[in-house]
Amino acid sequence: MSFPRILPALRRGSSRFSCTLATALVVVAGNASVLAEGIEAPTRGQTVYVPIYSEVRHGNVAATGKTDVTLLSVLVSVRNTDPLNSIRVVSANYYSTEGVLLRNSLPAPRVIPPFGTLELFVEQRENLGGSGANYAIKWDATVPVSQPTIEALHSRFQAGYSVAFISRGRAISEP
Repeated sequence: MSFPRILPALRRGSSRFSCTLATALVVVAGNASVLAEGIEAPTRGQTVYVPIYSEVRHGNVAATGKTDVTLLSVLVSVRNTDPLNSIRVVSANYYSTEGVLLRNSLPAPRVIPPFGTLELFVEQRENLGGSGANYAIKWDATVPVSQPTIEALHSRFQAGYSVAFISRGRAISEP
């Protein structure tokens, strides 16, 4: 329905317009939590997917079919954002570009206190993961808590140039 048709439809009390408006209001009201930017519902746990770029391809493709590759170190940070309750990180599985499990970087579950942080580190010299590596970090809590912030800081600092960027995790499943 174009804008010039909306006003006459409003004046006539068009049932089609009323139905469309009612549907839109129901959708918006049902997703009110989505509209509250940055506030997510408390939960008792999740598995969070975190993209990891242990190497970055760049430059031009050479006659050999290869590009330049820069190796990066990666600091993965699991930050408990709940001011009152601890969370427990159950596992931190590290996968390669091909989806092969390389290791669980957390041999035993770790408790993170309120506003505490757990750090995992991928060394710059380690390129087993490749440009499409990722972590699947599973965490839980005894009561519903605010969701942790899970990010990966990728960096390389050397004379002449530096590279640094962050990738953010996103929940892929609940417990």
